[in-house]
Amino acid sequence: YFVTIRCADSLPRDAVARIAGIHRTLVSIDPRSDQFADMQGRSFATIEKYLDAGHGACPLRSEQASACVADELAALADWQIDVPHYAIMPNHLHAMLVPGRGCVRSLSAIVKRLKGRSAHGIRLLIGGRGAIWQREWFDRWMRSDAEYRKCVDYIRNNPVKAGLVARWEEHRWTR
Repeated sequence: YFVTIRCADSLPRDAVARIAGIHRTLVSIDPRSDQFADMQGRSFATIEKYLDAGHGACPLRSEQASACVADELAALADWQIDVPHYAIMPNHLHAMLVPGRGCVRSLSAIVKRLKGRSAHGIRLLIGGRGAIWQREWFDRWMRSDAEYRKCVDYIRNNPVKAGLVARWEEHRWTR
């Protein structure tokens, strides 16, 4: 699975309202239509604009907070989940989650564990109150090797696109 998890304040309220409007319209459109693809693209573009700009408090700018998330990604191995690729950005995370044959956990349970344990660790590090992560997340099941490769390229290019580094290999929290 390709998964994107955003920090709680990564989008301003007007963008959240705009995206909610797009999603309300999407449910009435044939998902195979060009109109659906166009509207879905607008939704993703709006989200990416704010994520790349580093909107919000960006708790993952902290080396310790990013290390906490990386540790929790590695700890998913306890559940037989490989995380071969990820990018921990200032206000969001992209990860490729690959459940092993023995993994009996649902994607929902996996994300809940990742978000819960990392949020707890981040709060211990940075203090404060309130949610660290957005309630919802985006996921996509990989249907082909080409789709997998495209998502890996997207993950790796994310810190470059956001202007954090010139090459993905320079970003400490991308692999």
